[in-house]
Amino acid sequence: MLDLAGVTPADVVYDLGSGDGRLVIAAARRFGARGVGVELDPALVHESRERALRVGVADRTRFLWQDLFATDLGEATVVTLYLGEAVNRRLVPKLLAELRPGARVVSHDFDLGDWRPDLVRHVSGPDRDHRILLWRVPATVEGEWTLDLGDGRRAVLELRQRFQDLRGALVLDGVEVPVHGELAGERVSLTAGAWRFEGRVAGALLTGTATAPAGPAQAWRAERRPR
Repeated sequence: MLDLAGVTPADVVYDLGSGDGRLVIAAARRFGARGVGVELDPALVHESRERALRVGVADRTRFLWQDLFATDLGEATVVTLYLGEAVNRRLVPKLLAELRPGARVVSHDFDLGDWRPDLVRHVSGPDRDHRILLWRVPATVEGEWTLDLGDGRRAVLELRQRFQDLRGALVLDGVEVPVHGELAGERVSLTAGAWRFEGRVAGALLTGTATAPAGPAQAWRAERRPR
């Protein structure tokens, strides 16, 4: 799970339902990350703290005795889950509201309902096969944008968003064409007719490079219109 999430020393890994703490300890010991475990069983929280102390990672780990739905996830860059289907699906609004764009969510076996994973890996174990699923939290881009191309032309871009999937329309030179694309954290990719837009989201601003078959690549930027 930690390998699939690409955990590095720069990450803060939250394990929701951390049990005996093994995943949090592995994040600190093997990957150099900071780890936080959230667990309702006080005996397991105590055991986790003792194990972290024994293996020398107590300074990079914390174990919280509390309800995972009451836990603030704002500092997490990676969230790991080995819960059930129903709990995972209840967590989706919290994950999207509290995690920053680009944060990774990794689940063992269970999906997140309608939010499709960005990557699925199947791992063979001694007793059974395991399914590991990865999501990247998408930025929020739904709405209407004023788009400026590098050649001075202006367009209107309207986007509808369902998790990382985008649909909408682009009106350029009086012609409306359908748009489809996707988000990977703060990175956005859009196709509108013959145009291909690659860029990055920063709040109410989109910037990047646009290409079309008939001409060279050019810069583009778009600002979200107030609702």
